[in-house]
Amino acid sequence: MREAILAAEPLTTRRWLKRTSALLQGLDTGRIPLTHQSLDALPKRRAAEHLRALLIGAGILEPDHGRALRRLENTIPDLLAGLTDEHRKLVTRWVKWAVLPRLRSIDDTRLDTAASNARRKIEQTTRFLTELQHEGRDLAECTQHDIDTWFAGPGAVRWQVTPFLTWARQHRHLPRGLTLPAAYKGTPEAPADAEERWHAAQRLVRDDSIDPVDRIAGALIVLYAQPLARIVALTTDDVTTTETGTSLRLGTEALELPEPFATVIQQLPHRRRASTVEQLPTRWLFTGSHADKPLSISSLGSRLRAIGIHPRRYRIAAAEHLAREIPPAMLAGLLGFKITAINRHTTTTKGQWANYAADRKT
Repeated sequence: MREAILAAEPLTTRRWLKRTSALLQGLDTGRIPLTHQSLDALPKRRAAEHLRALLIGAGILEPDHGRALRRLENTIPDLLAGLTDEHRKLVTRWVKWAVLPRLRSIDDTRLDTAASNARRKIEQTTRFLTELQHEGRDLAECTQHDIDTWFAGPGAVRWQVTPFLTWARQHRHLPRGLTLPAAYKGTPEAPADAEERWHAAQRLVRDDSIDPVDRIAGALIVLYAQPLARIVALTTDDVTTTETGTSLRLGTEALELPEPFATVIQQLPHRRRASTVEQLPTRWLFTGSHADKPLSISSLGSRLRAIGIHPRRYRIAAAEHLAREIPPAMLAGLLGFKITAINRHTTTTKGQWANYAADRKT
């Protein structure tokens, strides 16, 4: 860690050391134990999180894979503080039996995002129940008008209450006969047309001024229909370079990368700032602001949209094209697609491989 601090840009490093000097001294003297729990208890949350990432990246502190989940569990009492005892007990049961078990089954690369989504669901559930309380009713007295009024409000975030209401109906905490709206689908987004996709691909091939992070991520979407969640989860272990070329593992089989992407991917993880955190080793191809975490899905999506690549539009277009041209079993092996998703795209495009998977089994 000392080497990383000395190798970083001096002015930025001096500022950081000045802000965190008391914290570093506390760790050095033992006044602050070198544990995740001690860092959780510190009042300066951003400074503590940055230092935690440095300590993990330097191998001084072991990664705490369950911290996002533990942090969510610790905030639940505060989130439910405004509810009546009956509502608080009800939401607590839902969280205990429906929300937390699902989070515990999620792999580490997705846990932070999943925990944030779970928190939003709990927040919206609390707001829905608070509105009922303001009307002088509890959930057992909820009406269809209450349901319809809630979902008629602005913003897709209101649909975050659906998992709780579905659970409550299944366990008979909602009155019989109430109807919940269909799942929120958002604004339909048409796939990019063939010409748009061609121009985007050509730009990614030819434009050396594009940041390597955006260039590789864009290629994985435009050419190989990869979702953002899978891209940010890629590690250096997924890239293999030999005398014959460079391959990337997206599915069960290695995908041979063409030029220039075989060369550009060698620049990842790409460091653009001379901060301390960027002097530490990382296993992520697409690094985040912390040494132990990858770039977030939302950040990567924003970066790509800034260069004209709308991830969903181009991914759907690529998936439909690939489903027309390549057998499902090959797509599943090379690109990590599920057969059901491939068949859906094949049906949409009337491709010739619709029954390929079934034929292979007979």
